[in-house]
Amino acid sequence: MNRDALRATAHNGCIQPVRGSYGAIRIASRRRRYPAVRPWSLLIVLFFVGAGVAAYFFLAAALSPQPALRIISPTTDAAISGGKTTVTVEVRNADLSSGAASAKSYHLHYYLDATIPTAHDGSAIPATGAWASSTKTTHEWSITGAGLHVLAVQLVTQDDRPLDPPVVAAVVVQVPKPLSTSAPSSASSSTPTKTSPATAGGGC
Repeated sequence: MNRDALRATAHNGCIQPVRGSYGAIRIASRRRRYPAVRPWSLLIVLFFVGAGVAAYFFLAAALSPQPALRIISPTTDAAISGGKTTVTVEVRNADLSSGAASAKSYHLHYYLDATIPTAHDGSAIPATGAWASSTKTTHEWSITGAGLHVLAVQLVTQDDRPLDPPVVAAVVVQVPKPLSTSAPSSASSSTPTKTSPATAGGGC
């Protein structure tokens, strides 16, 4: 074979003899080259994908209606006579149930002169004051003692925990002092008492 190597292309065009030093034939492969993927570019893609997913869930939570409640009656500063009052509330965007495991199924805690616990990781049962658990939107209290009293309601989960953020409504009512019914005081003992004269005997 002479010094000048003959160029020849294989059937698939992948192998060709080329001219080499001292008349040697060097075989070169034609390989398809792909662009290299750099690690930092992959991180950028993952970052934007994660940010998009987080934004989706954030907007979904922000646009979804949140549970809410308000006390319809009694109103703040209402005078409660007779020692009994019925608290009536309105609940929105929440299902009241005593046993369902739904994520939007709750019940109510009614409070009377209680310190309302609102910590999400704690219990909604107060340490002091009166309270009652119910799935109804009305509850009757018997209030004793004249003066100001706080009536409150909280929407809680099935395991008696406050929501995050807490959903609470409260009003302050007043029980007036009872009217005095005692009888007027009797006359002073120093007042002279009128006595009837003694009946005289029949003699002269």
